[in-house]
Amino acid sequence: MTVPMAEEPGNYGDYYVLTIEPEPDQPAVDDAESSNDDDPTILLLGMLGLCLLLVICAGFSFFIRGLEPGYSVQLTGVQGLDPSQNPAVSPAFNLTVHVNNKQHMRRVCQEESYLVVYYDESSGDANNTSIGWGKLPAFCVERWSARDLDVSLSSHGVFLSRRLQEKMESHRQSQKMELSVEIKPTRPEESSRPCLTLCEGKYGRSLAAAPAMLCYTVCASAT
Repeated sequence: MTVPMAEEPGNYGDYYVLTIEPEPDQPAVDDAESSNDDDPTILLLGMLGLCLLLVICAGFSFFIRGLEPGYSVQLTGVQGLDPSQNPAVSPAFNLTVHVNNKQHMRRVCQEESYLVVYYDESSGDANNTSIGWGKLPAFCVERWSARDLDVSLSSHGVFLSRRLQEKMESHRQSQKMELSVEIKPTRPEESSRPCLTLCEGKYGRSLAAAPAMLCYTVCASAT
């Protein structure tokens, strides 16, 4: 019996023994994701983004709530200031208050207000004389809309001296007659957010034909 001779190591006829070396360990995908999730930089950026979003939302809410409508005042009737038409010691005024809420996304309501007209006697020296007053009734203006409110002012108790009448006439002829209107709550202590609206205008010979006074509003912070 013939004994086969040994083949080369690792070679058995037509078959070869392959030495398979173990592959190096590969990082698991889950481990990488977990490592990213635990990255303090990513966590910090996420927290900062959340805080920024909250600040933006709070600021937008405050902005919407804090918006006030725009006001303007138009003199629609004046009696007693024109010396050529029976001047009076107690002038009478009619005003139209224009409330513009067209750019706001909320309905605006205003409680009853007290309205006073002042004449700037010294042309910029903060020496104002009240020449008429009245009440602006409570009103509401829908969002994205406007409204006109007619107000008749009383001159009860107003007395224009001869000197004051002459000064007003001089300012009127020189196109430098300055009038201002103040609108404030009748009962500010009961108002949730009392506001003061101030309007100023310069007038000439025709008071009623002059452009409307532009106004600005200052409100107290809500309590």
